[in-house]
Amino acid sequence: MAIAKMQKVSLVTAPSNKEKLLYTLQTMQNIEVSDLSLKITGDDLTFNNNYQNQNDYQVLYERGREVLKFLSQYQSKVSLKEKITAKRPEMTMDQLHESVDDDAALALIEQVEALRQKRNDIQDQRQHVEDEQTAIAKWRALSVDPQSLTALDLFDVRLGTIPNDENRVHFNQLKANEHVAVEEIFADENEIGVAVVALPTYKDDLQAALSENYFSEVDFAYSQTPEASFQKLEQERKQLIEDEKQVVNQLKDLQGSKATIQLAVEEFFNRSQRANAAKLSYDNQQLSLFSGWVEETQVGELQSVLENTFDNQEIAVILEEITEEEIEADEVPIKLNNSGIVAPFEMITEMYSLPNYREKDPSNWVAIFYMLFFAMMMGDFGYGALLWLGTFIALKVMDLRKGAKRFVTFGHILSYPTMLVGLAYGSAFGVTLPFGIINPTEDALTLMIISLVIGYVHIFVGLCLNIRLQVARKEWANAYNDGIGWLSLMIALAIGIAGMMLGIPVLITIATWIAIIAAVGIVLVPVFTSDNKAVGGVVGLYNLYGVSSYVGDFVSYTRLMALGISGGAIGMSFNILFTILPTPVRFTAGIALIIVLQLFNMFLSLLSAYVHSMRLIFVEFFGKFYEGGGRAFKPIRTLQEFVSLKDVKEN
Repeated sequence: MAIAKMQKVSLVTAPSNKEKLLYTLQTMQNIEVSDLSLKITGDDLTFNNNYQNQNDYQVLYERGREVLKFLSQYQSKVSLKEKITAKRPEMTMDQLHESVDDDAALALIEQVEALRQKRNDIQDQRQHVEDEQTAIAKWRALSVDPQSLTALDLFDVRLGTIPNDENRVHFNQLKANEHVAVEEIFADENEIGVAVVALPTYKDDLQAALSENYFSEVDFAYSQTPEASFQKLEQERKQLIEDEKQVVNQLKDLQGSKATIQLAVEEFFNRSQRANAAKLSYDNQQLSLFSGWVEETQVGELQSVLENTFDNQEIAVILEEITEEEIEADEVPIKLNNSGIVAPFEMITEMYSLPNYREKDPSNWVAIFYMLFFAMMMGDFGYGALLWLGTFIALKVMDLRKGAKRFVTFGHILSYPTMLVGLAYGSAFGVTLPFGIINPTEDALTLMIISLVIGYVHIFVGLCLNIRLQVARKEWANAYNDGIGWLSLMIALAIGIAGMMLGIPVLITIATWIAIIAAVGIVLVPVFTSDNKAVGGVVGLYNLYGVSSYVGDFVSYTRLMALGISGGAIGMSFNILFTILPTPVRFTAGIALIIVLQLFNMFLSLLSAYVHSMRLIFVEFFGKFYEGGGRAFKPIRTLQEFVSLKDVKEN
């Protein structure tokens, strides 16, 4: 399989049928709506007449998501088994649409939002009360009302704090003043709370003494003693706690309404996506025009569904030819169609970049080489078996979304070559099996040679794919400079190595002349094809200098050997550690320890194999032929997070 061949299509209907058409297209999930504003202009054409408030559904969707996220904090604990085996309810698009009561859902959302705001307000009030309690608590030893002290006519009384330094210098200086009486109320490591009393006639002297000792006056806003004020605040704090508990109980009682909000969120999202698609059309008073893309193989299905949904005169389907300009500008969306085994490996291609419409889908080759690389880097039958078991259970038990299911299937497929290579290496959880074709630790050199041979084949295939692409475009100079020349050098390398190993000098001579001719061609072809011969010569020499990058590419493949050996060696080390433990420990805590260590080593091996295999694909393989830059095919989306739509294929 390959890149799906696309068909450009235009749909014309009356504005009154616009919502119905979008609903049908969203259910089918096989057409991408294009933005006509980029291509058509006209004074008599307007955007989106019937969708003045298209953003309302997006806002409702976002509010619903926030409410669900908030409610999840108050749901009852669910066992791990229940979480894993939980299934989304199944519905059709029509059933979902009919089950959502907008007013009821909005009322629930507003109720939760009001309770959330109420709880936030209570928490803010309680924090304010607790801050006041913290400030008053230090003064609880003061047995009189602070306001009554500061209101005395015969004495000037000040309440405040002074710094508490190491030797209480400021306190002692203030206390030594003969015109001032000082009473310590509290002391901590930072400050001392004091009551300062003086006669009104010494007000200026008092102020000077207080300033010299960094006195900070405290203003009490309470008409009771600090202790009484503290207790009053405590009662207020307890009441706020009770109020918050009532709000929390109300939120817990609303857990039964989560399903209603979830369905509404699904519906609001679907409507918002239709509204976004509606903005891409052109409308006048008589007609609405949509343009889009559909797979050629699904044109018949599209026409059939529209004929069954609309009367003959209600809609027109116009098929258009794809222009070269649209292909060159990468306007044609890309949809990959591959077999069940290859399809999960499309995500590797997508991570790098989708192919453009002018080239071939490399996913088949990616699948073959990625499985081989991953298996060699894992290199253990036990880890492969655990990967198989874990992914098998996940696929059978869990309700996985399409993306998650594709990733788990990806891991499940990789488990098979991993087990095969593990058997070839004779390794299971770092234990050497009584059989095996090659022992990585003892035959490291042999394994390195195998890795380099695999790398040779990998690069060879990449160059062949580049030649095919350039020849198809009739770009003969690029076909030689980027493909044939380097392929000839690689063939010469293989012949030369074979000649040395077999002791046949003529093969070495043949390899030498092939290499010389290929190198000369790499230098001269740019000279002949360039208007400026000098510049062409420089380009040719620079191209030939690229041989150094090929040396680096070959070295990169030694990681197939290195990571395979390291994973097995670490697993073996953990096993040795287990055997030297005292017997009582070995068969108690030691069992748990070895399981944890082996799982940890498996995780490291999985991560290394996943990343480094991808690196070999992206750099050493795609770098030889792949352009990418394609734009993904995007039909009108559905959410399907809380419900599985039976009549809608997930994308």
